[in-house]
Formats: sequence, C-alpha cells, structure tokens
Amino acid sequence: MNRDCRKIAENLIDIVENNIPESLKKRIQEHLATCSRCNRLVKSFIRAWQELATSEKLTPSDRFWPELLAKIKDHEKPMPLRDKILAGLRNSLRPATVSLILLFGVFFGYQLGNVPRTETSRPEVLTVEHYLQDFQDFPDGSVSDFFTKYEISIQEEKP
Repeated sequence: MNRDCRKIAENLIDIVENNIPESLKKRIQEHLATCSRCNRLVKSFIRAWQELATSEKLTPSDRFWPELLAKIKDHEKPMPLRDKILAGLRNSLRPATVSLILLFGVFFGYQLGNVPRTETSRPEVLTVEHYLQDFQDFPDGSVSDFFTKYEISIQEEKP
C-alpha cells in the first residue's frame, strides 16, 4: 500500500462526506482515477454510507431501558457469603485436583515401570509351558513337533 492509498484509507469518511480541503481533493481524484483498488473501496463505502443513512431508525420499546437496568442491578447484587466461600473453594480446588491427578498418574506410571520382570511372570511363557505339558505326543517331523522341541531346547539352555 503506497502513500496515496494510505491517504485514501485515512480520509475515507471525509471523502464520502465531501469534507476534504481543495488541495487534497485534486490529488485524491487523480489517485482514484488511476488506482482501481482505492476506487472500489470508496464506491463500496459510499454505498454502505448511503444505505446506513436511509435505513430506518429503530427505537426500543418503553419497557426496554427499565428492564435492562433491572437486569443489570440484579446481576450486580453482592453474593451471599456462603456463595462467595463456595465459589472461592471451587476456584482454588480446581488446580489442586488437577495437580493431584497428575501426581497420581506419575506415581502409578513410575510403579508400573518398576515391576520386576522375571521369565516365569510373563503370561506368554506360562501359556507356552501349559501347551507343552498338554501336548507331548506330536508326530515326528511335524510343525508342532519342531516347535515343541525348539521351545524345550531353548528352556533347557536358559540358566
């Protein structure tokens, strides 16, 4: 946006109301003739300004202002002491509750991370041992025979 475009934007209301000094008026007209962007801006603003001037004025009913003032006064009434205390507790306990939840999460996560890992405590090892005890008589050379012999040899190699 160059200097002339800024000048148009700054004086938009004055241009529409034709309250511009003569020295500036000629410069603005020359710029509007060459700058399509500023020309569109001024024309759309003139249309909006004219629609605003011709629109009907809305006036509120006679009850509007007294009812609005009554609602404002009701809203500004001081809270009873009990409600103030409860609101204060609620506002102060909210961060404490979030902090406790986070601390419990960190604590239980730490505890879960420090569970001792032994080979016999893993459920998949217990399941394999269970099947190995139940199925001992597989045909020689079958996939099941290979798997059970392989598992047995692995278990025997472990110290």
